[in-house]
Amino acid sequence: MFSSVKKILIPTDFSYASKKALSHAAVLAEKTGAKITLLNVIDPPFNFPTNVEGVIDYLQENAESHLEEMIELVQKKYPGKKFTIKSQIRIGKPVSQILEAISDLNIDLVVIGSGADSPAKKVLFGSVSTDVILRSNKPVLAVPEKSNETNVDYSQILFTTNFRQTDYKNLNLLVDFAKLFDSTIDILHISNEKDLDSDIKFRGFKQLATDEQIYDKLSYNYKIHQDAFEGISEYISENSISLMVMNRYKKSIVGLLVDKNYAKKLSIYSEIPLLVLIGE
Repeated sequence: MFSSVKKILIPTDFSYASKKALSHAAVLAEKTGAKITLLNVIDPPFNFPTNVEGVIDYLQENAESHLEEMIELVQKKYPGKKFTIKSQIRIGKPVSQILEAISDLNIDLVVIGSGADSPAKKVLFGSVSTDVILRSNKPVLAVPEKSNETNVDYSQILFTTNFRQTDYKNLNLLVDFAKLFDSTIDILHISNEKDLDSDIKFRGFKQLATDEQIYDKLSYNYKIHQDAFEGISEYISENSISLMVMNRYKKSIVGLLVDKNYAKKLSIYSEIPLLVLIGE
């Protein structure tokens, strides 16, 4: 799937995080030949009832200038690389417009900056990026503002799993991604205790991937920890992970990760990109 990505969407508010997201998208577009669409959404300022049209016109002109600047910056950063970038401005509520754009433009992958939007900077994701991560029907790559400044690195990927059926399907999709960068993939399951059911699923998952020879750079890891977040965080710190991948279900760790009450204590998640794949 990832080798055939043709359209990448980058919702941008012109923040530092969204500019980093553009760098990641440019690298991916170079590998896949995908076209990039930069999207800025103007939320109508209804507190200006006497001159709403004039205010929106001003905001559009300002947005167009910022979009042109972002395109120029990424082209200078990656001279000689061949990728196509276009921009679009929409009027409305950011999340709903982003979700509509994903559908309208037949987007394959969303790349979004995940700068915190609280004054105390204690949450990992702003409210817009959180909603997009939880509601998009396409994979979302969230790039934190604290991620590596100098280069885009996907050399060592962490894939977390609870052995749901779609997890194996998504692992195959991730292998397609990893082959683009010759990455290693660490498969990790966290359990709060050693039990037979998890052990059987772990062995079966490993055996299936081994028998089907889906990739020769896979490692399999089963970790006991009372707190899944802390267990993953420890693994990331100990193994120099450069990209974390999670599967999103209605009830899954992804939903908790973007919740400020859980995420604020786990700074490691604010330093590496998170790729969220869609579960069934």
